[in-house]
Amino acid sequence: MRAPLEWLKDFVEIKESAEALATRLTMGGLEVEEVQLEPTAESPLAPVLDLYVTPNRGDCLSMVGVAREIAALTDLPLTLPAIPASEIGGEAARQTSVRIEAPDLCPRYAARIVRGVCIGPSPQWMQERLRAAGQRPINNVVDVTNYVMLELGQPLHAFDLKKLHGECIVVRRAKAGETITTLDGEERTLTPDILVIADAERPVAVAGVMGGANSEVSETTTDILLESAHFHPLAVRRACRQLNLRTEASYRFERIVDPNGVIRALDRACQLLAEIGQPEAVSGVVDIYPLPIQPLRLTLRVARAALLLGVPVSAEICLNCLRRLGLNATLQGDAETLQVEVPTFRPDLKLEEDLIEEVGRIHGYEAIPERLPVGTTTLGGDSNESKLLRRIRTALVACGLQEVVNHSLSGPSPLDAPDDATRRVQVRNALSSEVSLLRRSLLPLLVETARRNLARGQSNLAFFEVGRVWQWEETTEGAPEPKEYLAVGGLLYGALRSPDWTHHGKREPADFYLLRGIVEQLLRSLRIDQAAFLPLEQPERFPQFHPGRTALLRLGETPHADGILGELHPRLAQELELRERLYLFELNVEALQAALPKEEERYHPPSRFPAVVRDLAPRLPLQVAYGEVEEALKTLQVPILEAFRLTDVFTGPPLPEGWKSLTLSFTFRSGTGTLTEAEVNTAVERIRHVLEERCGALFPA
Repeated sequence: MRAPLEWLKDFVEIKESAEALATRLTMGGLEVEEVQLEPTAESPLAPVLDLYVTPNRGDCLSMVGVAREIAALTDLPLTLPAIPASEIGGEAARQTSVRIEAPDLCPRYAARIVRGVCIGPSPQWMQERLRAAGQRPINNVVDVTNYVMLELGQPLHAFDLKKLHGECIVVRRAKAGETITTLDGEERTLTPDILVIADAERPVAVAGVMGGANSEVSETTTDILLESAHFHPLAVRRACRQLNLRTEASYRFERIVDPNGVIRALDRACQLLAEIGQPEAVSGVVDIYPLPIQPLRLTLRVARAALLLGVPVSAEICLNCLRRLGLNATLQGDAETLQVEVPTFRPDLKLEEDLIEEVGRIHGYEAIPERLPVGTTTLGGDSNESKLLRRIRTALVACGLQEVVNHSLSGPSPLDAPDDATRRVQVRNALSSEVSLLRRSLLPLLVETARRNLARGQSNLAFFEVGRVWQWEETTEGAPEPKEYLAVGGLLYGALRSPDWTHHGKREPADFYLLRGIVEQLLRSLRIDQAAFLPLEQPERFPQFHPGRTALLRLGETPHADGILGELHPRLAQELELRERLYLFELNVEALQAALPKEEERYHPPSRFPAVVRDLAPRLPLQVAYGEVEEALKTLQVPILEAFRLTDVFTGPPLPEGWKSLTLSFTFRSGTGTLTEAEVNTAVERIRHVLEERCGALFPA
């Protein structure tokens, strides 16, 4: 934004040099990047301030806006141009009409008519000011619209009234496939996302961006319709991006122009046209403003301002600073609270903290003393969730797995569950289908990670990931809401370790039992002993898993499964071109947290007395899972039973059909003395009894 000092002096008395003023503006938050002190052919007026205006300060993209900042920082009065006000309606409303069909994108649209104009060059003083501000003079009508835009910050556009079919204006969304040739000579295809200004038959301008060649003011123009409107910044930004077109007008509309300055800009343009020798405008103005935008009202606490600024400020200081900026501020009864009415030309002021920032910069940042921050410190520490995740990672790394981190966004996957279509959370305005959904499971992206590694020559893979997953869930109110969970997933493919001389070069690929062993070791490291591995009874719910090599994990007494582990379904393995079997597991971290023992782990010295090992070989029906045997043995209250494990499973002759034999090894030990034969035999009998009662076991004589 280029601001000539000569132009700024129309509104505020500038007593400082250009360099001093630049320093004051920069310290006040409006950065001056360069000061042009000498006139040039392109910029005959000097000095000129070249300003960097942040996106939230669209009000400073005008001479009046910059002058208001100078007046506030220097505590000088601001003089605005005296503009005669026009009446709403009048003769203009009888000669043309305006209809807004998209009020969400165009809250206000106003128009005035000037007849009998004579197109020619604008006065020299106007051309010089335009050049100094970075604008190229074109003709008197266009120069006036640009002059008003630079002076007041409100972009205007002039249409040749006789080129408008029906001599009317319709503000609407473009129709699919509709085209317009803009003033730069380019034909552009429009979409329904783009707002256009149309006449009775066709688009004549891209709203807030550029006019069309079919309604351009030319040397033969005699009657013009002046447009002044307020467009939604997102609508203008979207049109600029789709059309790859940006202008001085769109630059301002994207940063929000004052919706209540629309009529004032129109009246100023008509005033200037009359001053440079053009006819007076038709009386009245057409103003369509269905939902007027009201000034925002905020409360400012003086004590809060002093706390945030770090320097004592009084109510009078706050009142003075805000009034100097053009804000209507009044003291409340306690004299420690201000009620502030924020004018619509300052849409960036939305919170009490915004007002406090204004007080700080107008009062002067240099008035805030430099001091070290003070305050009490608190003892930090990890949350319970963080501690659990560290233990999980440590356990899985100790098992030989390597952690990976995938994106939380994904697309549809062959590993999706049947109900994923309704329970997965979609992303609004996704960049592509590959990142259109929040992941509901860690497993699909783990498999993709494995495929990428396989494509690069890695044949032995052992991964795990800890991350968040999302899904829609019903609430007590009935409306579904997206819920977030923490999960841990893992993947095994190929051998967990490379073959070496200790195994005679034999490669040992991963299998289901290795996968289960890793999950058991994870649970053991977390001291979770209430865990059951259940057979997959409804394989149709998990079509991505092998129905005979998959188990559900249940922790504690919960009625539902808290995890799943198993082999990828052969159909999917073939579809994904995997040469070996792939094994996966996924556990709910919240369920792991709930299953953790409540008491802290205590150290128990190992017993110095010898252990006694006994083996039992019960015969069980084939339908009795080992998990049932394990659950039955865990219910035993045998103090001397230290551990038990399954060492062998046998089926076939000479066993009867439908039966199997399990070899179970039991370790007995006492912490108070050497076990006697009678104590061990009593314990073994209790084990035999519980297996017979709860599992239907038979013990051959």
